[in-house]
Amino acid sequence: MDDPNDQKPGGYNNIPEDIPDPDAAKRDDWDDEDDGEWEPPMIDNLDYKGPWKAKQIANPDYKGP
Repeated sequence: MDDPNDQKPGGYNNIPEDIPDPDAAKRDDWDDEDDGEWEPPMIDNLDYKGPWKAKQIANPDYKGP
């Protein structure tokens, strides 16, 4: 069962799954007029931990079979 005391950390929903690659560079032969506006490729964000889920605890009311 979900732990009723567990709360989602503040700002958790603001962490993107993918981020622009900070090491990517625009190629020398890239022409914005012909190729369009350059955008860096996206990479996985190591800070993204997936959808938030409450910690699980044993059900204190469960008495067993």
